[in-house]
Amino acid sequence: MSQPHPTIPAATRVARPANFDSALQVYGYELLYRGPRERDGERASSVTLLDAFLDLGMERVVGRHRAFINLTRRFVTELPPLPLQPDRLVLEILEDIPVDGALLDGLAALRARGFQLALDDYQFEPRWDPVLPWVDIVKVDVIGAGWEAIERHLPSLHAPGRRLLAEKVEHYEDFRRLQDLGFDYFQGYFFARPQLLSGRRLQENHAVVLRLLARINDPAIVMGELESLITQDPGLSYKVLRFINSAAVGLPRQVESIRQAIIYMGLERIRGWASLLALSGVEKKPQEVMVLGLTRAYSCEALTRLSGQGLPDTAYTVGLFSVLDAMLDLPMPDILAQLPLPPEVAAALADRSGLYGTTLARVLALERNEPQPTPISPPSEAQAAQTYLECIERADQALMLLR
Repeated sequence: MSQPHPTIPAATRVARPANFDSALQVYGYELLYRGPRERDGERASSVTLLDAFLDLGMERVVGRHRAFINLTRRFVTELPPLPLQPDRLVLEILEDIPVDGALLDGLAALRARGFQLALDDYQFEPRWDPVLPWVDIVKVDVIGAGWEAIERHLPSLHAPGRRLLAEKVEHYEDFRRLQDLGFDYFQGYFFARPQLLSGRRLQENHAVVLRLLARINDPAIVMGELESLITQDPGLSYKVLRFINSAAVGLPRQVESIRQAIIYMGLERIRGWASLLALSGVEKKPQEVMVLGLTRAYSCEALTRLSGQGLPDTAYTVGLFSVLDAMLDLPMPDILAQLPLPPEVAAALADRSGLYGTTLARVLALERNEPQPTPISPPSEAQAAQTYLECIERADQALMLLR
């Protein structure tokens, strides 16, 4: 991983919550500014735009997906034309912009250049009626608008060519309900939470994965037992070797056997990678859950290295296993009762306590665009933000191998 820049680029202050379609495939990412000292909205938009696309490059930030970026009034009405191609870019109009002729003229000019437009945080207020004909996507604030208003007013919002995006969706039950109401896209952390149904049995596929994870992560396991466990499953053995020999890992030499891999990389590292590859076989889960888990794993590992406190491989496991409840549709306490994890790992996953729990809390704050926990221990906030962006890129590249 490259070293953090002495003067951190502003683009490192960007989070990217995902927007999903009805099939839970990622449609795009919203880029959110995370500058603790920047209070001016115009500055925030310019930093996000120029750094994300001109500095880092679109492919690094959002991959093959669309980018949703917030624009303020001056970007629409006064600033020169954006030095960006409209392909795969969605410009969001913020909810606090006054609606007048200048704004409408600016929206018409952006549409004429081929940009897609979205209206952010919509709550069925009449003042937005003149804007609606110009927007391609309306983002409805589910929490702010409320279910009664959504059900009453949503039919009038449907129009040819206009798509509806529900934001702040926190639970799968809400996702299903919004699907039935006719929403096209969805944003929120519902995808990273378990679907808990009373009285349900654990799906066999999930049960097999949980049993495998328990055996892989048994603290008493020795090299020969881990080697035997992995090689007994030809599919898992193939995936482990393919992953180890990939550019994402970057080893200087070819690894030809699981035993060689364990000797070369160490028991804990192979245990972590085998856990990742076992989880990648869970069916009927959006790929973004694995992207999230691997980003957390890389980030926890990297922050631990930078801090010089704790074991990076243990931190990797904490980050990866933080999505186990979403992957297996079980409450985290039930999962922890079945996994023989070290106490410090279990504590971090259960209630974010201990050294590794604090590291995981820092990563969660980065991904949700929230203030960092205080007091901030090394690395600095700027280093942590830069590292997190690098780990997003690493996770995207590594997950390509698992598809």
